[in-house]
Amino acid sequence: MDIEEKILKLIKSKKNGILQNDLWKTAKIDSSKCSRIVAKLEKEGLISREHDSSKGSKTYLIKSIEKKEEKVKNYQLLLIEDIFSPCTGCSIECVPEQCINLSEWVIRL
Repeated sequence: MDIEEKILKLIKSKKNGILQNDLWKTAKIDSSKCSRIVAKLEKEGLISREHDSSKGSKTYLIKSIEKKEEKVKNYQLLLIEDIFSPCTGCSIECVPEQCINLSEWVIRL
């Protein structure tokens, strides 16, 4: 495991985040190297940093950003012969039983 992975794993292990001045001490690396790694992880969108002050000294609170997995969307139920349901994206308030577009789409079923 390289140092960036180690730092990210350490950040993720802290539910409420970790102060940057504690991070480099816990990881046993120098503060400037820690700052470069944190900046890179932040640029990659893996962590967030917020200003904080610990015991009178300025530091950052670092938190992991959990990426939500995108769900695979299945549009098959909205398609008939490669034609979307006319209700998809429709903004007309109508009575479905009287909608001509919907009726034509259902006939294709």
